[in-house]
Amino acid sequence: MGQRSGDGNCSVDPPPRLSEDREEELKAALRTIEPRLIASVTRITHDYHLAQDITQEVCLAVFHEFRKGTKFAKPVIVFATVVARNKIYSHYRRRHACLERPYGELPEDARPLGVDPAAGLEYLELLESVKAAIANNRQAAVWELKHVWRLKGTEIAELLEISSATVSRELAEAEAKAKLQQGDEEAEPA
Repeated sequence: MGQRSGDGNCSVDPPPRLSEDREEELKAALRTIEPRLIASVTRITHDYHLAQDITQEVCLAVFHEFRKGTKFAKPVIVFATVVARNKIYSHYRRRHACLERPYGELPEDARPLGVDPAAGLEYLELLESVKAAIANNRQAAVWELKHVWRLKGTEIAELLEISSATVSRELAEAEAKAKLQQGDEEAEPA
């Protein structure tokens, strides 16, 4: 790091640049993950601008990992999906805390709520009800990663550290349980 001189100027050594190969890997990874994340996060939050913000934060996290020299054993989309999920849950926990405050006490940095502020929370509640209907954590995780995050079977297998055949089996069982639960709910009101 740089040293502080007596005249108040602070010189800091610039961070090292990525090698050209590593820079190309980063560009390819970002081109791959950005559109997929924006689509998934928009579907969850119903807020395109929030989806862009979260995707940008995820892309920065990926950039920092490349900067640190991290060698990804799994596809970068797997890392990006985990970061995005955590950011979405964190956002809704913060948003929920803001909504519980009296109206006169909203924080200065609070952004106006979107068209339907409850849509994202309703989506997450619906997601939790599907997970409860599936009643198996791994099957629910496979279902979420496939249908919400639109990951491919091989990406899900690498994220959960299971085989692709197990992903297919777990997904089929999860979908059957979800459809069975949906059929039960439709039959009850009649």
